[in-house]
Amino acid sequence: MSDIVTFGAVKYLNTRPLIYGLDREPGVRLRLERPSDLAPLLARGEVDAALIPAIEYFRLVASPGERARVHHVPAAGSEAVRAAPTHFVVLPTGIIGSRGAIGSIRLFGYVDQTRLRRVLLDPASRTSNALARLIVKRRFGVEPHFVLPEEIGASPSRPPDAELLIGDAGLVAERPKAEWIADLGLEWHKFTYLPFVYALWVARADGPIARLTELLSAARDRGLEGREAIADAAASELGVSTEITRRYLTEQVRYTFGSKEKEGLRLFYRMAAEEGLAPESARLRFPAAPDAMA
Repeated sequence: MSDIVTFGAVKYLNTRPLIYGLDREPGVRLRLERPSDLAPLLARGEVDAALIPAIEYFRLVASPGERARVHHVPAAGSEAVRAAPTHFVVLPTGIIGSRGAIGSIRLFGYVDQTRLRRVLLDPASRTSNALARLIVKRRFGVEPHFVLPEEIGASPSRPPDAELLIGDAGLVAERPKAEWIADLGLEWHKFTYLPFVYALWVARADGPIARLTELLSAARDRGLEGREAIADAAASELGVSTEITRRYLTEQVRYTFGSKEKEGLRLFYRMAAEEGLAPESARLRFPAAPDAMA
């Protein structure tokens, strides 16, 4: 077994406290990709652990037949995901979550919520897209046509009635023509009274779990301690005030994977499975309790 371990994570600001200093650890490689690109890397064994969108975990651990029946959510653009083994575990060393407004996953609406006919999704994260579908259908009470940018082309004949933006773009976006803005973390909390888990660390079960856990726990502790410094440095990069980035990292994004977060994740999974957005056979598995939903 190689002495080098490789982590995959996303490029967004909200991830920085979870990977703080990992790139300076001896024997560690860090790959920063789009959220939707990480599950294929994990499935192919190109990374030992990855911070993947929550819904991708349930697709990874489902049977191939179940994965094939999931609709609305593309198979991460890779045969590796469709054929992936089910031996993956969640490392409870940190998550990207919220207990209310998240600030960076926002749906901008240009018509009344009851008149939504076409909603433009963000191709970067399938969890956010699935959450948008659930909120629009179950909370707003409408069933529009959901589309991705490549489906409408560069010059759409009709602009979308709403558009989803996530990550740093969602945090800083301004849409003066929007009639309303729905923060999906806040909408989920109002709907369920539970936190939401957007992404979580997942590792191959045959990997060096103890070492991965130790490295990620240390990075998380460093990052949480240094959140204000991280926020201040990011403010100039993103062109926003430090007030926005500090509030985002210290108040809006939650990093602890507690019992309420697990409850919220279970509920999201059940709803997604009911809508055909996630397979029905998946289970949440941890190294210490592999047969428990915990």
